[in-house]
Amino acid sequence: MLDGLTWIIAIAAALTGGLALALSGIILLRQRTVSMRFGEMFETEGYAGSGIDRLLSSLEQLGRRLAGGSVSPEVRDLVVQAGFFTGSAPYIFLALRLAFAVFFTILMLFWLQATQGIGPVQIAIGIVFGYLVYRYALIAVKLLAERRAAKVRREMPPVLDIMLMVLDAGVSVDQALRHLSVVVPKTAPVSGFVLKRLIADVESGVPYDAALDRMGYRLGVDEGQDFANIIKQALLSGGELGSTLRRFSADLSDIRMAQARESVGKKATHLTMVMILFFMPVLLIVLAGPAAVQLTEGIGSVARQMHESGATQ
Repeated sequence: MLDGLTWIIAIAAALTGGLALALSGIILLRQRTVSMRFGEMFETEGYAGSGIDRLLSSLEQLGRRLAGGSVSPEVRDLVVQAGFFTGSAPYIFLALRLAFAVFFTILMLFWLQATQGIGPVQIAIGIVFGYLVYRYALIAVKLLAERRAAKVRREMPPVLDIMLMVLDAGVSVDQALRHLSVVVPKTAPVSGFVLKRLIADVESGVPYDAALDRMGYRLGVDEGQDFANIIKQALLSGGELGSTLRRFSADLSDIRMAQARESVGKKATHLTMVMILFFMPVLLIVLAGPAAVQLTEGIGSVARQMHESGATQ
């Protein structure tokens, strides 16, 4: 039997240990929250584990060796327009591009060996297939960049509307941009992420003009660069930002309407081509089919009559 003092000591030790464990959990949770916030602020993909970090670091080193320390401006711009803003993203893309090309070349060679046997022709086919994968990787990034640009163009009107409403409330441009970075991601996730990066750059000490230039570059469309230039001009030179943004919003609406009309015109052309390819042959068969059948029967009857008259003679 344990006496009362032992029970008191045991209960006090259990309570102390539970309290220490709870406080440790709270501290770890706060540290993880702070780490995730810094990851969202300064990293493209947020908080990542050490294994992913090591893999990305290895790919970056491989890409730097392949590029020789510099990447072509076209590849760098495409990677940024696709939504990858870190400095290591172009080198990681180069490494992944080469890795996928080599992987699919080896996979094609194994498949050809299993089905046809290996030879010079099969090796050439495998190399050509790998080269096509290497080339189409850049096309895939272009398609990704075009899809992101279309999303940004769709998101620009609500972003401008919210910006104008906030400015009409009497707040400063800086406060309006900070409010946008909080509110816009719910309705415009792509543009909202770029605005978050803008606020992160400003809070980290980047001058506003450079941060706005980065914002326009990250948006990846002409409308986004114009939006950044308008805000930069209002901040540096002064002037009425609301009226300028309203004119810009009206011009953007006119451009969207013109693009919609152009799209409708293209659809009409496509429908005309479909009608020519699928309806016209059927219509010609319906209209000319009976005449062609009668003509064929007439020619056949004349041929039979000529054959019978020749046989009687």
